[in-house]
Amino acid sequence: MPPELLLIILAILIGIAFNGAIKLFYKYNTLLVIAYIVFLFPIALAHSLLLGIFGDNRKQILAKKVKEQARFETLVEEEKNK
Repeated sequence: MPPELLLIILAILIGIAFNGAIKLFYKYNTLLVIAYIVFLFPIALAHSLLLGIFGDNRKQILAKKVKEQARFETLVEEEKNK
């Protein structure tokens, strides 16, 4: 296998892992993600690769957060009205 092909494959895998790591930071608390990467690096790398390939995009993650926040606020309003 030529070394150029290996470099291309490595660059693609690094790009996918970086994309997945960005999704981890959007989805979870920053300090927890950093601790996850530091202490469980092999698992975190596999997780970021899977998120990079199959994970939601940024708009979908933000839409879920907005929907979750709206649901929480309606529950708070229902509790206040009791």
